Amino acid sequence: MTKVREISYSRFDIDNPEDVYKVSHVSLPDSVGDREVLVRMSVAMVHPCDIGCSSGLVNGVNLPAVGGFEGIGIVEKIGSKLTQKFSPGQRVHVCATHIFGSWKEWLGVWRDYVILPPESLIPVPDDVEDDVAAQIFVNILTPLAMIKEMKLGTGDVVLQTAAGSVVGKVMIQLGQIFGFETINIVRRQETADEIIDLYGSNRVYVHDGTSSAEERLHKKIRNDIGDISIKYAIDAVSGEVGRFCLRMLDSGGVVYYYGALSGDPIVSVDIVTDLCRHNKTVKGWSIQETWLRSVSDSTKQACVDEIWKFLSNKTIVLPPIGDKFPLEEARQAVIASKKPHKKGKIMLVC
Repeated sequence: MTKVREISYSRFDIDNPEDVYKVSHVSLPDSVGDREVLVRMSVAMVHPCDIGCSSGLVNGVNLPAVGGFEGIGIVEKIGSKLTQKFSPGQRVHVCATHIFGSWKEWLGVWRDYVILPPESLIPVPDDVEDDVAAQIFVNILTPLAMIKEMKLGTGDVVLQTAAGSVVGKVMIQLGQIFGFETINIVRRQETADEIIDLYGSNRVYVHDGTSSAEERLHKKIRNDIGDISIKYAIDAVSGEVGRFCLRMLDSGGVVYYYGALSGDPIVSVDIVTDLCRHNKTVKGWSIQETWLRSVSDSTKQACVDEIWKFLSNKTIVLPPIGDKFPLEEARQAVIASKKPHKKGKIMLVC
C-alpha cells in the first residue's frame, strides 16, 4: 500500500490547540467501497472551527482525529454505485461532515488523500477557482443558512458583529442581494473604513470590546436608525460585544450566537429584563449542529446552487486568500490563523 500524509491529533488542548497536530504517514487502501470516493486533496482551509476541533469544543470529533473542515480535491477512484454521479478528474468540494444526509463523525481533510461518502462531496463549477470554492461551507453557507432561517428580506434589519470577517462581508453582500440592511460592528476603525469603501455601507460602528463602549454605541446607533426595528442579531464575538447585541434588540427579537472570537464565551443575560419583560430570544447556532440537522437535502442543494450562482455572476466576491502553507506546516498555519489583523484567510496546499 502507498503511504500518504495526514495531519492528525490524539489529544485536545484548549490553551495551545496548535501543539496537538503532527504529520502522520498512513497506508492508502488499494480500493474503495461501493459508495465511497477517493479524492486527492489540492487545498484546504484553516478556519476558527478547525482550532475549535483541536481544542475539544466541537461535537463529533473522536480521537484520534484528522484536522481540517473543508477544501478542494480531485476525484481519483469511484465506488461502483457512484459512477453516474462522479467521474475521475472531477473537481469537488470536500467537507469533514456530511453536507447531505445526516452525519455522525468528523472526517478531517488535512491530508493527501481522503475517502468519503458522496454526502460529503459537492461538484465544483469550472468558473469558480479553488481559493473561493474551498470556503463555501463555512464562509458562505453559514450566513446564507442563517438568513434563510430568519426569513430576512426587503426592509428587514440584522445587527452583526465580526463584520470584518469573511462571514461578515458575505452577510453584507447578501443584504444587498435580498434587500435587508446590516448594522455592522467591528473592532477597529481601519476595518470600518474598509467596509465602507468596499460596500458603501453607512452602518458601520466600532466596539472595542469594553463595557464603556456600550452606552456610547447604543445611543449612536439608535440615533442613526431612528424608529427602525432590530429584530435579529448575529454574534461571533461573545463577551461584552455579545451582550451589546442582546441589548440592541427590540422586544421580541432573536440573537444568534455562533462563536466566541473574543476568547470570552460568557454573555451576561438579564433574565427578567431581556427575556421576560422584552421577550427576547437567545439562540445558539452552528451550521453543523443546528442547520444541517434540521433541513432537507433539497433545501441544502438549493442553497449550494444559489451559492454557485452568486459566485459565478460576482454578486458575492470573497476577499483574497492570505498566506498559504504546505500541508506539513499545518501547525504554523494554525498559529498564523490565530493572529489578529492578518491579511486574509489561511490555506494549506496539499
